[in-house]
Amino acid sequence: MKKQLNVEIGGRIRKTREALGYSREALAEKADLATSFIGTIELGTGSFTAESLIKLCHALGTSADYILFGAEEQSDLSTIDAMLSGLDSKYIPYVEDLLSAYLKSLRLSGK
Repeated sequence: MKKQLNVEIGGRIRKTREALGYSREALAEKADLATSFIGTIELGTGSFTAESLIKLCHALGTSADYILFGAEEQSDLSTIDAMLSGLDSKYIPYVEDLLSAYLKSLRLSGK
């Protein structure tokens, strides 16, 4: 299990690096890490510290959630929050019901 997890994490790092057009050497320089270290991480044969993870996140411009779990960053919901902030609290359950129904219809339609 641990080996497979390391391979998945390394794959996400490699995929992000390649999408940015970085060589291993370029990523290593941006993250202030050794090129050989980047190689072992991408191949899933090595592990890293929290400090190295932070350096990789900054260098790749991605979140730790994506690197570790494959989850994309959350969208900025500040506009929706602002729209709802002035709403009388008695209407919140209705908004939740509407949003739930809308999201369910999207899932059913395959969008």
